Amino acid sequence: MNFMSYVAEVSRGWDEPNARNMGRMKSQPNAKGEMYILNDGIDMKAKIATMARRLEELEMKKMQKVQAIS
Repeated sequence: MNFMSYVAEVSRGWDEPNARNMGRMKSQPNAKGEMYILNDGIDMKAKIATMARRLEELEMKKMQKVQAIS
């Protein structure tokens, strides 16, 4: 599975609430199109930092040594 397929699969769950989360939605849709009002309890900076660390870990796992051709 390539990275973009992984992101597509994981992010699909962000928009599709499952039975476990139905009773406790963390964000409420706004009447203005696709905008969301986030609750104060959600620390978005921490979530973005966590996602960045995970991305770096995935990139490091995919790295391979390359021999220079001279």
